[in-house]
Amino acid sequence: MNKKQGQFNYKRITTFIITAYTISWLIWLPNLVSHNFNVGWSQSKLLHLTGGFGPLFAAIISTKIYYKKKGLKEYLKHKFLKFSESKWILIALLVPGGFFLFSYLIRGVIFGEWTDPTLIGINSKVPFENQFLILLSWIFFYGIGEESGWRGFLFPELMKKFNLQTSALYTALIWAGWHLPIFFYDNNFLAMGIMGLLGWLVGLIFGSFILGWLTLKAEWNLWPAILWHAAFNFFTAGDKITPLYPALITMMLIIFGLWLSRKYKFE
Repeated sequence: MNKKQGQFNYKRITTFIITAYTISWLIWLPNLVSHNFNVGWSQSKLLHLTGGFGPLFAAIISTKIYYKKKGLKEYLKHKFLKFSESKWILIALLVPGGFFLFSYLIRGVIFGEWTDPTLIGINSKVPFENQFLILLSWIFFYGIGEESGWRGFLFPELMKKFNLQTSALYTALIWAGWHLPIFFYDNNFLAMGIMGLLGWLVGLIFGSFILGWLTLKAEWNLWPAILWHAAFNFFTAGDKITPLYPALITMMLIIFGLWLSRKYKFE
């Protein structure tokens, strides 16, 4: 989908945003209430994960409304049932993994501290301790769940009017706002502080640019973006590893994004 494949329409984007926010925020609401009020129930890991499906459902609903049944069939077929060239799949998996490996070596060589590999990816927000199942959870709930909307619907709609950089920026800001309820119940988000929040937002903006570039290169197929998103979460969102890892990985993400922006002159 590009500028030639339909006119830009704010209504489609507004419908998608409102629907994605509403679905995810309603799913997360019990966790928010539980954290802030004495209501007699505990936070649910499953609800935290399931909230990631908001953008997916919003993309399906918005596509059905504005592109009808035929458009929805094309969306599902092209975004999911077909696969991009294998090199983009490899990039999606190997680059985030390379970021982590580089960070792992820096910490080991410079600080003499080698993280136990069995702790990588372990996250208290996921109802599993098996690393493979955790990775599958990231792929299913936040890879498919989020990228179906952000890169599957919102980004292509924005590209009908704006260039890659601007479309990626707007997508990142909308993506950031979608996370708002999590800041009121998730301990990792609550502990960020101002500098941590700014670093997270900058990382999200550059991540949005890279994922947009990857989606364009994959000719709008979503599997590279889905796998990149999941791999990045797996290597940065672990509870058992030092915060140095996500900081270094985000730094390399920014450097990679800057390199891409200089290498490719997008109009």
